[in-house]
Amino acid sequence: MKIAVLLSGSGTNLQSLLDAEAAGFFKSEIALVVSNKADAYGLKRAEAMNKKTYVEGDDDLVSVLEKEGIDFIVLAGYLKILSGDLLHRYEGRIINIHPSLLPAYGGKGMYGIKVHEAVFEAGEVRSGATVHYVNETVDGGKILLQSSVDIRRLRSPKEIQETVLVLEHELLKTAVRFCEEGIL
Repeated sequence: MKIAVLLSGSGTNLQSLLDAEAAGFFKSEIALVVSNKADAYGLKRAEAMNKKTYVEGDDDLVSVLEKEGIDFIVLAGYLKILSGDLLHRYEGRIINIHPSLLPAYGGKGMYGIKVHEAVFEAGEVRSGATVHYVNETVDGGKILLQSSVDIRRLRSPKEIQETVLVLEHELLKTAVRFCEEGIL
């Protein structure tokens, strides 16, 4: 599969995918890294690995993806909500990593540290990460993989975030591998 990774920030999940690709963990190629923010550090990570990058602008993203022959899309900290033609053309071929055990702590406005703050304030004893298919409902697509961890010993949302990020990295690369093998 030729994969496009969409991101908005630092790109730690992208880096885990780049490392997995380089190690032969999956056979797919990360062919394009897209960001809606020109200053996203994830773009620098991609360029350091000689990956083609694209900053969203006036061009139609679907056209860019099709021009590059993209088969599959991975959302890795991408903060824009997908809709319309992109969702329809790539239906069943877009996955997202979310830093909670969906359906809990998902939906519009629940991303990054905001998720971990909500988990912490609620006094949850477990948290984790979820990989799911993307559809019209924010964080509402079919759940593919989840992993959880006991967070009772953690003392802040930041500690939860750091702990869950480790799970995210493992889950996301595993999801790509399972998708290319037809397991998911």
